[in-house]
Amino acid sequence: MIQKVRVDHSFERERILGDSVRSVAADLRMIDLPDIVTFLKSGQIGCVSALVQASIELSFKPETLKFGYSGDVYLDWGDEPRVSFDMEFHHQAIHVYFRLLLEAEEAGVEITYISFDGESLAPDQNTTRLHEALGEARLN
Repeated sequence: MIQKVRVDHSFERERILGDSVRSVAADLRMIDLPDIVTFLKSGQIGCVSALVQASIELSFKPETLKFGYSGDVYLDWGDEPRVSFDMEFHHQAIHVYFRLLLEAEEAGVEITYISFDGESLAPDQNTTRLHEALGEARLN
């Protein structure tokens, strides 16, 4: 009997996406995290949007990476504050919705939804398409 092994491509896709948005996260981490927390907690989403968009413009072509106009704050006693932003990537018929997670010393991504328009390809080919689309969308 032949067993089918299901391969989860999520980890690899998140790694590729994380590598691609590393400069955006690094730029955002230069802003004092308590300031971002204050903006999010007080509903000043326009201020957050301006900060995120300014960071995006340094690394990505227009309209490829966007702030999703939502974010969360994580405040636990004894821990540093953490924030997350809803983000969107749209390029070359690939659409990725994800969370950009920021901490004082680290950043990460969590893909919440991804779609590949056009011809249905094998999952590993779609992962390659994602890598190529992200590379093409970057300015540097």
